[in-house]
Amino acid sequence: MRNYCLHRPTSCTAIWLQLLLLMATPGLAQGDRAMFLSTAPIDPADAAILSEKLALARNCSNSTARTLAVAQSLQGTSYSTLGASPDEYLVLSARMLDCWTFVELSLAIALAAQHEDASVATVADYVRQLRYWGGTVGGYASRIHYLSGWLRQAQDLGYLYDITRDLGGQPYRKEIRYMSDHPEHYPPLQNPETLRQIRQIEIRLSRRAHYYIPQNDIERIEHCLKPGDIIAITSARPGLDFAHLGFAVAHNGRIHLLHASSLQGRVVVSAQPLGAYVRSQKGQTGVVVVRLVERL
Repeated sequence: MRNYCLHRPTSCTAIWLQLLLLMATPGLAQGDRAMFLSTAPIDPADAAILSEKLALARNCSNSTARTLAVAQSLQGTSYSTLGASPDEYLVLSARMLDCWTFVELSLAIALAAQHEDASVATVADYVRQLRYWGGTVGGYASRIHYLSGWLRQAQDLGYLYDITRDLGGQPYRKEIRYMSDHPEHYPPLQNPETLRQIRQIEIRLSRRAHYYIPQNDIERIEHCLKPGDIIAITSARPGLDFAHLGFAVAHNGRIHLLHASSLQGRVVVSAQPLGAYVRSQKGQTGVVVVRLVERL
C-alpha cells in the first residue's frame, strides 16, 4: 500500500516548454496529451539527478545491472512518501523516496536507459506505466496502492517475474481491504465513488493466489537469491498484502536488503542479513522474490 518520469532539462520552465511543444505537435495522440497534462512539473534538481542516473545506467550491460547500479547510487537519499492530493498527478522525485518509489524509480531509469535517446521524460513515462493501472493517470483510484497489484502489472508488462514458487514458497492468500477498512487515513476516500473504486480493486486483488517464503525459511533459500532481486516483505496486518520492499544486495558473503527505511530516514543497506532483518521487524512475516527480465 502506498502511504503517501532528447535533451536534458535545466529548469521547470524548460520542462513545461517541452511539454507544450509536444502537445502542440500535429497528430499527437489524445492519450499522449493526457499523459503530459497529468504530469506535475519536475524540479530542476530532480531532473539533474535523473539525467545523471540515466547516464550511469547506460554504462551497464543488462536490466539487473542497470537497476542495481541506480539503486546503489541512491543510498543516502532522504525518505518521504508520495502522499495524496485533491488532484492526481504523476509526481517524479529523485531526492525524496519511500521504499516503493525507490524500487519503482530505479527500475524505471533502468528501463529508460535501454533507449539511446532516453530523457527525463522517458523515465517519467516508465514510472507512469508502473505506477498507474493500465499506465493511465485518472484520479486517486487509478494509482496502484497495493504492492501485489504493482508486481502483477509489472509482470504483465514483461519487466519482472515472480520466482517465489520455484524457490519452494508456500501459498499466500489474503483478503485485501486495508484502505477501505480505514478510509479515515486516506482523504481521497471521503469521496464515495473513489472508495467504491478502491474496494473493487481490493476484491479483484484478493482473488489472486500468491506464494511466499516464511520468515524462518529465508536462510534456506538465501543461496538462490541474486543481487538485484526485488524483495517484497509480506505483512501480518489484517487486510494488507505487503509491509516493505527493497533490493537484494551482497554484503560480507550474505544477502542484505537495500531499501528506503522510514526508521533511518534514508536509503540504506540493512545491518542484518535478510532473514534476520525480516524477523526483527514487527509485522513482517516473510518474503516474495521477484527477478528482473533481462534486457540487453
